[in-house]
Amino acid sequence: MIKVEIFKIIVVIGLAVSGYAHSQSSFSLPRTEVVDLVDTETKRVYEIHIQHPRHYSKKHKYPVVYMTDSPYTFPIVTGSARYPINSGKMEDLMFVGISWQKGHHGGLSRQRDYTPTPSSPGFKDPSGKAQEHLNFIRNDVFKYIEGRFNTDPARRTYIGNSFGGLFGAYILSKSPALFNNYILGSPSMWWDSDYMMQQQYDLGLNYEGNIFISVGALETKKSKSTQHDMVLGAQTLYSLLAKNKSPALDVELRVIPHANHETAFPTAAIQGLWWLFEVMD
Repeated sequence: MIKVEIFKIIVVIGLAVSGYAHSQSSFSLPRTEVVDLVDTETKRVYEIHIQHPRHYSKKHKYPVVYMTDSPYTFPIVTGSARYPINSGKMEDLMFVGISWQKGHHGGLSRQRDYTPTPSSPGFKDPSGKAQEHLNFIRNDVFKYIEGRFNTDPARRTYIGNSFGGLFGAYILSKSPALFNNYILGSPSMWWDSDYMMQQQYDLGLNYEGNIFISVGALETKKSKSTQHDMVLGAQTLYSLLAKNKSPALDVELRVIPHANHETAFPTAAIQGLWWLFEVMD
């Protein structure tokens, strides 16, 4: 009899907890919506995350911050920017996160979409479709965002981390003017035997832009967090971009003390945004 009563109590508690859980509202980011976009070239479908500016007005053209690896980067970037924007110390921005292909493994999607060549020692395909993904951003993402919202195409910012940073370096080598600003965290310049370290970054004497490169001080071969010298990769990219740069181009390199590959990006994101969008008194 006692066992039966105890069983009844457990069932009641379980139902109460279940009911409590179902009664709670899920957490969502403020002013944020999610849409699916089809890549008109490849027919792949990508989830796009959009956070509207805090004080959106059709009378004002807003800078847009675009980022890859959105499931990881979007909450970090928007969260870190929320306080300085709300306090009026950073410009009001629109944020757009581009996720991985829907129905596809995230790791394989990013490996395919963000890499410039179809192979790298130790990696298997899919890879090397950076140009296809760049076409998607240029032809589909920009068209959708700039067709719906009052944005300033001359003030686009790209944020990418790791493979996303490598993809940013690829954009800089092929179509730098697509973005006015770049924030590249721990770019994987080692891909395919340092392929992107051997490319030309001729941005032109008329290119006006700002490029923020960062990397954790512990992102070296001596660290357990990476097999590659990410610090050397970031330094090399900085040198290539700073070489023969136009007077209107500003390039910044920051090595984050005590940070490794797993922890460097949040600091890179907010420091890069602050460097670009601080409201000067």
